[in-house]
Amino acid sequence: MKLTATHYFLRQDLILPCISLIILAFIAASNLQAEELKLPDIGDSAATALTLTEEKMMGAAVIRNIRHAGMLVDDPLLVEYINNLGNKLVSVSNNKDYRFNFFIIDDNSINAFALPGGYIGIHYGLITASRNESELASVLAHEIAHVTQRHHARAYDLGKTYQVPVLAALIAAIVLGSNGNELGQAALASIAGGAAQMRIDFTRANEKEADRLGIKIVNKAGFDAHSMASFFEQMYKESRLYGSQGPEFLRTHPVSQNRMAEAKLRANQMPLKQPPSSEAYHLMKQRIEILNQPDNKVLVEHYAFQLKNKTYTNRNAALYGYAIALLKDKQLNQARNIIQQLRQQAPSRIAYLITEAQIAEQSRQYTKALDLYKSALGDYPGNNPLTLNYIEALLKQQKYSQAKSILEIHLRQPSPAPKLYKLLSLIESKLGNQVATYEALAHYYYHIGQTYQALKQVNLALKTPSLDFYTESRLSARKKELQTEIASLAKKHS
Repeated sequence: MKLTATHYFLRQDLILPCISLIILAFIAASNLQAEELKLPDIGDSAATALTLTEEKMMGAAVIRNIRHAGMLVDDPLLVEYINNLGNKLVSVSNNKDYRFNFFIIDDNSINAFALPGGYIGIHYGLITASRNESELASVLAHEIAHVTQRHHARAYDLGKTYQVPVLAALIAAIVLGSNGNELGQAALASIAGGAAQMRIDFTRANEKEADRLGIKIVNKAGFDAHSMASFFEQMYKESRLYGSQGPEFLRTHPVSQNRMAEAKLRANQMPLKQPPSSEAYHLMKQRIEILNQPDNKVLVEHYAFQLKNKTYTNRNAALYGYAIALLKDKQLNQARNIIQQLRQQAPSRIAYLITEAQIAEQSRQYTKALDLYKSALGDYPGNNPLTLNYIEALLKQQKYSQAKSILEIHLRQPSPAPKLYKLLSLIESKLGNQVATYEALAHYYYHIGQTYQALKQVNLALKTPSLDFYTESRLSARKKELQTEIASLAKKHS
């Protein structure tokens, strides 16, 4: 996909009515001060706030709305990298309750946030702004601590006033439409109204706790404990230089001299670790740069200049970027030579494997491409980027049954990518399985936030002649679930 920062046109379906309400709330509440929304800390409200099950449902629903708005980066390698890094940090945290899901927002601003249920978003602009992997890890660790301490579960406590689908759409609207945390809080407060049990209390104590635990997580995971303070300092300098146009991260995570000093003090008490950034970190920064530049010739010239003048940060990453730029520009022989050089150094690196297979496909060496994917999946079974590319390559060769058998196994993983359901619908259609085609499309539309379209596909499936009892029962149950979700939104907007 092409990364942009201009996908704020939100289509009809579930989120549009909520966006309309958000806009009205912005107009009504834009003059409110943050202090008006700070409620007194009267103890731990987690017991009366969202349950863990509600949190997980909420987070998943927010993601569907963000995806519907076109704001999720869906590049499989980038998604895999941020989840690998995030879960490395989670593995040394005190997490007991959540299966974390990390995602990248298609926005070049510098920001990150946590949602109920273990969902953590990071703008791609923060990845490119980070100077090393430890700084990026420190931001993720801070957000992980917010989740494990259930700060956000309490912050989104609205009692029984809003059902999960409605509140999820509201949160998504604020995440996407707000220019700053205060405005987002004001919008949510206005919509909630006086009848809701409203708790928007991202207190200084919450932030201090997230800093303290985040630094411990970073250090235990083998990263530089000083990276959080260094990132704060970088953002603080930019805010002083650019004023209100400074990093959005500081508007959602206010930084003071005292907070930076405390972060340094905590880091000084821990063993010194200054590991180099991983190769994967450098490669993924290049992928962001590539996906942001639609002009292939400009890309080729950019990397050729970097390599000639040695202006790169990491040579292998620059070569990787150059190989992809050449591939996109159809200079296949030169692209193949570069990627094969890289593979000699790191033959099992998945990013290199995929690029070589894509070059083979472009060169009409289809058997070689399929063999590369199959061999790589033998070493990395279930790997999402490899599996997705392998299935797409099989489809191009009309190997539908083989693609289906691989895809059905891969769909058993937690939180499968919506694109997998779309591929399944294509395969089922090619194989002549009409009901399965409709059902796969229903899953796809639901996971991209188009619930009305999902219901339409279920209805089409139910109208198919000669349904067996079990299929009809399953589809009828799903129809009822979708109708309930749509009704909850319609009721709130009536």
